[in-house]
Amino acid sequence: MTAPEAAPYETLARNIERELELIGEGSVDRLAALHAERAKLLETLPAIPPAGARPALQRAALLNKRVEIEILRRQEALIVESANVERVGRTARGYGPAVDNRPHVQTLA
Repeated sequence: MTAPEAAPYETLARNIERELELIGEGSVDRLAALHAERAKLLETLPAIPPAGARPALQRAALLNKRVEIEILRRQEALIVESANVERVGRTARGYGPAVDNRPHVQTLA
């Protein structure tokens, strides 16, 4: 059973868990509202958390680490996708018509 003083810390952990879900879904447009909600919650917490909040804080810390890992994973996927788009573009240009870059000069004799 959770101690009453730990309730806000459980809310914090659930907030971070929701952040992880949103990042996993690719719903990054919904993160701003979640971060605003978290900022309000953090303003209400005391500088020194109560002892009963320890399990929730540990859970929040682990979830936060998972968020960092998920962000890095998503970033890597975007880099790979960007490289593939660039490669496909180069390949497609190779199949296009040859471009004559020489200047066209007409001479009259």
